[in-house]
Amino acid sequence: MYPLLEIKRGSSVTPIETYLSWENQYSLSDRKLICHYHLRDDAEFTQFEKEKLLGNKLFYDFKQVEDNKGVYIFDFSPYSKDWECILSGKYSKLSSDYKRRIENFYGKTNSNYAYIESYMYPEKYYKMYSEMIGVKESLLKEVVELCDLIDFDRETLKTSIINLELKSKLS
Repeated sequence: MYPLLEIKRGSSVTPIETYLSWENQYSLSDRKLICHYHLRDDAEFTQFEKEKLLGNKLFYDFKQVEDNKGVYIFDFSPYSKDWECILSGKYSKLSSDYKRRIENFYGKTNSNYAYIESYMYPEKYYKMYSEMIGVKESLLKEVVELCDLIDFDRETLKTSIINLELKSKLS
């Protein structure tokens, strides 16, 4: 889902991880992309945060969490069909717009591009996967998708929000 944020690769500012839910905060049905970042006070991060995170058209909320980290929450409701495709493991059914953004994000010269492309356009890869994993090509065509379902536990952030008001009053 991260490529839909239209943040280019190559910056030193990258998320620690992205998640599709946040324990006790947002469920999968809320359609919120959770991006966990190290908070920095240098000029590069400040500019990135202002333009790409807080200034993003999908930006929804920010919460500071433990260990000087921050969570930026983005609302993916406008992409509900693509969100559902991701949750159900139907990458070949992603919208052409989303597929294009993924391609632009990774670039066709990226070493992982063929791997990523095989999920979005499995029909191009049935023969190769069939030979690689020793399964009949017809079975792969029946199943359609070449990617496993996502691990919902790994897609859930498990951290607590710092209550900054309470913390400052106690100091």
